[in-house]
Amino acid sequence: MTNSIKILCVLSLGSVAACSSGGGGGTTGTTGAATTTGGTTGAIPAVPTLGNTEVDRMGRGAINTALTAPLGTFALADGGVLLQAQAKDYYNSVSDPTMWQSDFIAAFIGSLAVFDALDGKCGNQLVEGLQDGGPAGAYGLLAGVMTDDQLYVDTAVTTCSTYLAVELEFIKAVPAGTDCGGRTPLENIIDETYSALAIGKTTGVSNGVTSKTGGTAQDTTFPFLGAP
Repeated sequence: MTNSIKILCVLSLGSVAACSSGGGGGTTGTTGAATTTGGTTGAIPAVPTLGNTEVDRMGRGAINTALTAPLGTFALADGGVLLQAQAKDYYNSVSDPTMWQSDFIAAFIGSLAVFDALDGKCGNQLVEGLQDGGPAGAYGLLAGVMTDDQLYVDTAVTTCSTYLAVELEFIKAVPAGTDCGGRTPLENIIDETYSALAIGKTTGVSNGVTSKTGGTAQDTTFPFLGAP
């Protein structure tokens, strides 16, 4: 079975084997003080309307896709449960960065344990071996980095070829000062994220979606993207 097929199978299952996270606790999450939905279960929320409601945050486009309720549910601190679509809308609605870790780190720890088991090997996830054995278990360091939903760019470096390079420097997964980080139009961040979370590499796991044949995305001359 190819890795692209495996990833689709994992995301479609209601339950799946996961590596032990040392107390991370499954694939559900917990919120901090700002619980939003009152524990509502069942109905998918209405489509957000334009106005003052935040409908999206995309510092790192793959994080909500991969780590927020990938197996279907998200537990709130008040005992309520959000379905997958509700959980992803909730993620997008939390505009206060000080709430990101408290609201999502427990869920991310559980999701990281699932992705670590994707290839049948535990412990080969990105930086898994560097993470501590504290209350969050083996996945706490990476989960903490992923909840900080911002892209960082090192403007002192002119080489920009590695997605999340500055964050990877922080967790000592790549040498410091070698890449500016950020995200260029050429990055397939879904595949790169799945690969890092499942096998500890930048490639090797795919969601099976590729760019159109003859695409003209490039990162040297504006406009960077071709006509649709």
